[in-house]
Amino acid sequence: MIPNESIIAYLNQNLNKKIADGNPNPITTWLDGTLLKASAGSITAEFDVRSDQCNHAQVMHGGIITTILDEIMGMTLITLKIEHLYVTINLHVDFLFGAKAGEKVIAVSEVYRVGKKIANVEAKLYNKEGKLLAKGSSNLAATSIPVNF
Repeated sequence: MIPNESIIAYLNQNLNKKIADGNPNPITTWLDGTLLKASAGSITAEFDVRSDQCNHAQVMHGGIITTILDEIMGMTLITLKIEHLYVTINLHVDFLFGAKAGEKVIAVSEVYRVGKKIANVEAKLYNKEGKLLAKGSSNLAATSIPVNF
């Protein structure tokens, strides 16, 4: 895997800022995460658990957790030299513990392999104390859409 030095430099200039700044994806804006760390094949971001992201038990909904993990995994691919954008073709998430509104959670991603057609990525979601809340793995497929950044 070859680092995308210009993207990594851009991300590192924007640490502790909203991920949505300069990101055209509407779901990224809605999730409202903050970029904490970026390196080749890995991104760390923090998210506030909002009441509109919680289920009837007042814990973060599994669909929101899945969305955060999916988003961070896909985003991590741009830290590597890729020719085309990738889309999720499968996603597996294990839910271990919950998070309540008002808490902060931290997502950490890691790319394990980027092939000509398929990329393998994992992400984990932690609370501020470092407790693992959820973990996910995904395979993403290269599209015909060229990378333009």
